[in-house]
Amino acid sequence: MARDAIRLEGLEVSCVVGVNPDERVREQPLVVSVELGLALDRAGRSADLADSYNYARVADEIAALLKFRRYRLLEAAAEELAAMLLSAHPRLEEAQVRLDKPEALRQARSAGVTIARRQADYPRRWETARFGSVEVVLETAEAGLYLLHVAPRKGITPHRHAQMRELEFRVRGELTRCGAPLLGLSPIAWPKGQVHDYMNVGSSVATVFCCDEPRFIPEDEILVEGSDGR
Repeated sequence: MARDAIRLEGLEVSCVVGVNPDERVREQPLVVSVELGLALDRAGRSADLADSYNYARVADEIAALLKFRRYRLLEAAAEELAAMLLSAHPRLEEAQVRLDKPEALRQARSAGVTIARRQADYPRRWETARFGSVEVVLETAEAGLYLLHVAPRKGITPHRHAQMRELEFRVRGELTRCGAPLLGLSPIAWPKGQVHDYMNVGSSVATVFCCDEPRFIPEDEILVEGSDGR
């Protein structure tokens, strides 16, 4: 890991995780520990949170993704969590993610996985969009992770999805969602068929994290009231 790190240990999230039939219909506890490698010398001298990261926000980001996704494998959950954290926090150099599943085995206290990833493990693909650009972070067999970069005074026009479920939260910038200002993380899981939109009301690029399940299907971006698309 990097010389400096932020650690979050023993975060418990109730979520759907597992391949057995009974595990697909109930939540069970998952215990998350992360170590985020980055230079902390500036924060140590400035005593300014802006030079580090907010532990509570990181915990909320992790919980939002785990609760949304309904994972089958711990390996998939760890991979997506690492990709999400490294993309939403670009100053991070590395991320180590440990997931423990206390109810996995009767004969063991817990079972789990640990992975370590660097920024270079997630090469990005950029796509031009009417509202700005889409940064493709990771696409798997089950889902896609994206950063939606919305240009100043531009917006993601009203749309809905018939096939995809979608999790979104604010990464940075001055945004409204369906006309209401966004404060903090403001995570939301959009069910199929629900219309939603965003507007960047600020003077700099704003960013939204997006997880699509399954991964993004272009023809499932159903525009509403004659609006323009991505």
